[in-house]
Amino acid sequence: MGLFRIIQTRMKNFVVDQRGSFTMLSAVSLMILLVVAGVAYDFNAMTSAKNKLQDSADMAALAGASIARSNEPEMQATALKTLQDNIELIPNLALSGTPDINIDPSAKEITVTANTNYKMMFGNLLGIDTMTITASSTSGYAIESVNPFAVYLVLDVSGSMSWNSSDGQVKIETLKTAVDDMFYTLYSTSESPSLLVSTIRTGFSSYNTVLGPTRDMSSGYSATVNQVNTLVAAGGTNSTPGFQFAYDQIKDEMDEVSNLAPYIVFMTDGDNNDPAFDVTTTALCDQARLDNITVFTVAFEAPANGQALLQACATVPAKAYNSTNAAALNAAFVDIGREISQSVVRLKR
Repeated sequence: MGLFRIIQTRMKNFVVDQRGSFTMLSAVSLMILLVVAGVAYDFNAMTSAKNKLQDSADMAALAGASIARSNEPEMQATALKTLQDNIELIPNLALSGTPDINIDPSAKEITVTANTNYKMMFGNLLGIDTMTITASSTSGYAIESVNPFAVYLVLDVSGSMSWNSSDGQVKIETLKTAVDDMFYTLYSTSESPSLLVSTIRTGFSSYNTVLGPTRDMSSGYSATVNQVNTLVAAGGTNSTPGFQFAYDQIKDEMDEVSNLAPYIVFMTDGDNNDPAFDVTTTALCDQARLDNITVFTVAFEAPANGQALLQACATVPAKAYNSTNAAALNAAFVDIGREISQSVVRLKR
């Protein structure tokens, strides 16, 4: 019997008792059950509110840091607006007082601290009407230098990539646009784009049944985007050669460049023609994880087996995207570009 069912039964016994009396023990028991249920409800609701407030503070700190080339009032205004906009989207949550937004130029950090008063639904049973929830987030920014990146793409160019997506776009053409937008996002969200361009090294491999066109790792990303734009879809699907080529390229880069942040972006719109290819690809993904290579994966209207492979290959589940149409594919690549860019603007909380 559930807790509220027990309470309901107790209440009935409170109103009508066959013996015409209500014992003190029953009254105490009822009160205890009400308090326990109320405290549990309020605790869960407060935890949820705390998490949402923290997420909003994180986004506000990152937003302020992302425009570090601006003056302090602009950074503060951007952080405050981002915080307020996000809080407005959260039901039953409102800021209490003025958020504290502190910029420390010497440490190159922006800290956002926000409070909200959570009105407890059952707190009056304990004499507590409201509880203050606080969240704080610190984000660092670097103006003089940008850590080196290596971004390598593993792209499916099998025959199904020549088909139209569910929203009427040719898949291979959508992929080309998404790659361009990902790198544009990397550039546009950096507070020091000129340094970013000179620090990023990129390349790609493509695959169908065999290894398709590739580009070795090189500085910048324009040449990579231009060569991706020449890809043609045809053939079956075997992801192992494409991922193996990418892994080898990234490993070579890691051996040559210190403090390198290595990334692989792996996409498919299908599943491998032979289950053995899933096994060999997954083994490479596992090795990449052991080597601290961050792997993002993007399924593009892929069947269940293809989705399962990419979920297994992603460094963590949050880095596995499942795109159900062309618009979602583009959004996934843009999000990946934004996340990689945050290796320049780091959340420090």
